[in-house]
Order: sequence, then C-alpha cells, then structure tokens
Amino acid sequence: MEIRAVLFDMDGVLVFSEDAWFAVYNRTLVQFGRAPVPRAEFDSIYGNGATADRDGYMPDRSVEEIEATYAGLFEDHLGEIRPNTEAIGVLAQLRRRGIRTAVATNTTAPLARRILDLHGLLPLLDATASGSEAGAGKPDPGVVRLAAERIGTPLPECLFVGDSRFDEQAAVAAPVRFVGLGHGAGERIENLRELLDLVPGPTLPINSRV
Repeated sequence: MEIRAVLFDMDGVLVFSEDAWFAVYNRTLVQFGRAPVPRAEFDSIYGNGATADRDGYMPDRSVEEIEATYAGLFEDHLGEIRPNTEAIGVLAQLRRRGIRTAVATNTTAPLARRILDLHGLLPLLDATASGSEAGAGKPDPGVVRLAAERIGTPLPECLFVGDSRFDEQAAVAAPVRFVGLGHGAGERIENLRELLDLVPGPTLPINSRV
C-alpha cells in the first residue's frame, strides 16, 4: 500500500538528547533519594517512558511526579540536545511530496514541542503525540495510534521510523510498518535521508525553500 504519512520517534531520530536525559534521569533519582545509575545501565532503558522508570527505579513516586521533575530539570540541559542535521531537509521534502508527518514520543507533550520548536522542527510537522496524552508510552502502541489519528491517516498507509526496541515493539503492536534508524534486523535505514527512497515523489535539492 502506498505510504501517505510518516510517523517519527523524536529522541534518537529527529534530535539526539541522550546526554541531556542521562543527566536529568540521575538528577531525578538523587532528588528522590536514590543512587544514580551508570551510563551503560541508563542506555539499556533509555526511551522506555516514565511508567517504566517508576516501576523499575522509583516505585514510591507517581508517574505525574516523575514527569514534572523531568520537565523542571530539563530546563538546565536543553543546550545539550543536538538536532539531527538531516531532519529539517527530510521533513521539508516530505511536505513537498504531500506526505503527512507526526511525532510519536514518550516525552511529555509540552517538553517535546519545546524541543522540536527549539530546533526548527515543529513547524514542519503536522502533529505531535506523546505517551502521556495516549495514556501509556512505547512499547505500548497507543502513542503511535494517536499520532496517526491526529494526521487523519490509517495505520496501513503510515510508516513509523524509530531507533529502539521500544519503538519496534510499539509498531508491531499497533500494527504499522516499521523502519529502524540504525536499529533492528528488519527493514532499516542508516541515515534519515534514506527515508526519502521509501516514500513517493522526487527528491529536490536539500537547500530548496520550504
């Protein structure tokens, strides 16, 4: 079936925020009276959402309390987030081709929109959806389904780009076609620009005006 929309994970796909999240995560643990985790342990759970963070590391705290703490601490670490330098060009190309786009992220909605806007990505997206809005984060499929709903495109006509096992598990459960960005043994791309080979339409010069 022809692809009419592309759904994107945010962290690790459109922006690289793992360093900021590592700092925020450990500051949250310390603030709640718990020991910080080493980087390797953090990397194994990165992207699993606040509910999993609570269940695994902060069972005496509510998801709402954890998310509020993340949001407050993140203000000190926004400068550590790096944009994917291909993201603006790829999103602009997709828009020219009439392809709808949305973000499906476990990051809370206000923070996700702040990060996307900070790097000039928000105006190029048709919608955003967060795990908190969907009622659960990935690997639950709710946020992927919500992203597709917000751009009015049935899941069989969508493609979801992610970089983690949580993204892939959510895609399988949704279900929606999944393409791993440097991830997985199935369909994958090694850089974001390769995505343009998977959707209809000509590739125009990357520096063309949006």
